[in-house]
Amino acid sequence: MATCLDLITDSLRELNVLAAGEVASADEANHGLLAFNRLVDQWKAERLNIYQNQRTTFAITSGVQSYFVGTGQVADVDRPVYPEHVNYQDLSVSPTLEYQLMPLTDDAWSRVPIKTLQSPRPTSYYWNPTFPYATIQLWPVPTNANLQGVIYAPLQVTEFADLQATVSLPPGYRRMIVKSLAMELAPSYEKPVHPALMEQANEAKAIVKRANTDLMDMDIEVAALGHTRSGRFAYNIFVGP
Repeated sequence: MATCLDLITDSLRELNVLAAGEVASADEANHGLLAFNRLVDQWKAERLNIYQNQRTTFAITSGVQSYFVGTGQVADVDRPVYPEHVNYQDLSVSPTLEYQLMPLTDDAWSRVPIKTLQSPRPTSYYWNPTFPYATIQLWPVPTNANLQGVIYAPLQVTEFADLQATVSLPPGYRRMIVKSLAMELAPSYEKPVHPALMEQANEAKAIVKRANTDLMDMDIEVAALGHTRSGRFAYNIFVGP
């Protein structure tokens, strides 16, 4: 494992700002930490740079539709940029059952005629990426008092507090950080970005993104399987009707 200072030093050596064996000055190191945290902040908005998901539960109150998502809020988790799923659990039965809610796009939410419609359980949710806290709106508004919300969302890498902080990340991240940070720092030192460095930075990021690609279930329409809903064989472009 490396510290922030180790990675910053490696990046400065990539740019020939530091020679082998040289150490960064206090100003160089602190400037490097600011640039490093800028990259971390940027990567929060790149889904495939995030390597883990987190399951978080939150209280659903009967008759309440909107819930804030963010640190210290009803759904107490770092505000996710990309929520994967929003579900609910029925706590009145044993074992507890979890049901998946259907996401509503902006267009779909705008077409809901009665947004305050109530029902014992919701069927859908609308994710509004408000800031500093995101907002989940459940629809229909649940009236069952025994429900609990569940959010599945990518767990973002947090920014680093100081130069001695340990950077413990999965395989591939160290090279991506060093190469990307070197490119980020190059203009500050009026250093040209060598094409080889740019290629290495892009390659390192691509490797990390491939490693972070999640497997997803794919739904297939019945007709695509070769049969209609009535059980009769459907048209096939390879064999004809």
